Amino acid sequence: MPSLQLPRYSPTLLPVKETSTTSSSHKLSASTIRPIEFNLVIESPPLICYGSRTQSTGALLSGLLFLYVNAYTIAMKSVTLELVQEVTVKRPSIGACKNCIHHVNVLKRWDLLKHDTTLPRSEYGYPFSHLLHGDLPASTSASLAGVSYYLRATATPLAKDVAPITLTRALPVYRSIITSDVRRCLRVFPPTALNVTASLPAVAFPKSTFTMDLQLNNVVNKDKNTRWQLRKFSWRLDEITRLKHTGCDKHPDSPQQLEDVKTIAFNDVRKGWKSDFSNDGRIDTEVEISTLDDVPMSCNILAPEFGFEVEHMLIVEMLVSEEHIPPNGSHQSTPTGAARILRMQFAVEIAERGGLGISWDDEVPPTYDDVPISPPGYDYIVPTRDIEHLVM
Repeated sequence: MPSLQLPRYSPTLLPVKETSTTSSSHKLSASTIRPIEFNLVIESPPLICYGSRTQSTGALLSGLLFLYVNAYTIAMKSVTLELVQEVTVKRPSIGACKNCIHHVNVLKRWDLLKHDTTLPRSEYGYPFSHLLHGDLPASTSASLAGVSYYLRATATPLAKDVAPITLTRALPVYRSIITSDVRRCLRVFPPTALNVTASLPAVAFPKSTFTMDLQLNNVVNKDKNTRWQLRKFSWRLDEITRLKHTGCDKHPDSPQQLEDVKTIAFNDVRKGWKSDFSNDGRIDTEVEISTLDDVPMSCNILAPEFGFEVEHMLIVEMLVSEEHIPPNGSHQSTPTGAARILRMQFAVEIAERGGLGISWDDEVPPTYDDVPISPPGYDYIVPTRDIEHLVM
């Protein structure tokens, strides 16, 4: 067998799922020992692509596939291992077939056993590794579609009365963008002189909270002797999913474009801001955006090859009313009857936490120049004087 044979031992393995690919007449009972069995050991850390899809170097997958032969001998036809990407459409069109709903793409295939071979009773192991490209979409389950990755190992015996064994192991793939930058945005609202400066983090995380600072400027109009007063403001975080479904090769004439908008979190704020009407005037407020509710949400996904996209939009609305500036010594203000709703949208990048991990290309071993200077050699021996013998 063109694989690595390992000594017999029982490693600690994660739970796996084994399925039989034959009919019910060929299924083995629970008390019968299977002639062959599979197990998978994933040795690499979690598959996290650091950076955007255009900057990430991908994630490195490595592990061991074990084949246990319990029979005395068994004739094998083939043993294969595949790394599979599957895109599932959750809202297919009418008349869609199975291939229209499930788009399966084999990213990597290992032919562990290509020819008919008789294997004696033993444990066989095959190490495998693969570099997942950085532009692959992360695993997700959105409202319109889902992306998943898994390993599929298949052992096909030569005898027809022995059922082939298939093992599948899910492989979650994440994307993390590590940055501490703060986005600063400016929104203007003509014909008034009002403008809003917003500061929010460049990357947010699912099931977390982040802070956004808002500053409403130029609220005082000295020419008209008026000022703008903030009455309330509201925010909501929407998850927008888009899918351009083109169907399989047999149904290419049924394309459809779907879009779904789901509100992740929202809130209305009626107090808590600070107003300063000196000079041009400004109003400062701080908003805490929380996604800790029990609403399922996905990270940002961009997969143009499948026509699948998930993005998040933060919508902020501020209700302001105009009033006359009261004279000195008076706290009574007279409203002018004018009011406006200042509506703003901010794109929010949602990505997974990076944790303490680093990208695989940063884990390189030391180069030759990094090796320190070796200790001195022993070509020259310093002579020593003779040692007198001690007589008792």
